[in-house]
Amino acid sequence: MARWIMQILAAVGFGVLLGFIGLTMTLNLFGFVDAESRRLSRNSWDRLWGAPDRDPAELRQDPIFHVARFLFGGTVLLFGAAAVIGGIVLLIHGPLD
Repeated sequence: MARWIMQILAAVGFGVLLGFIGLTMTLNLFGFVDAESRRLSRNSWDRLWGAPDRDPAELRQDPIFHVARFLFGGTVLLFGAAAVIGGIVLLIHGPLD
């Protein structure tokens, strides 16, 4: 298989992976946000600093948690879409060598 086709397939595959991770984070697929809020509510850094454990449901309702989730998940989703689109453009235009 030509080297440029392997590079394009790697770029598209990486983009699909990033897009899936971003979509999972943004839309709470497979309970990702629930698990993340449970992990964040019992953070070891909070215990180190003496902060009390928080309820995961309370953390999920926090507006900062929503903004951070959508911002980070949306950014990862857009990077994944850019990698897929870039791979398709490279496939159409041929090898770069």
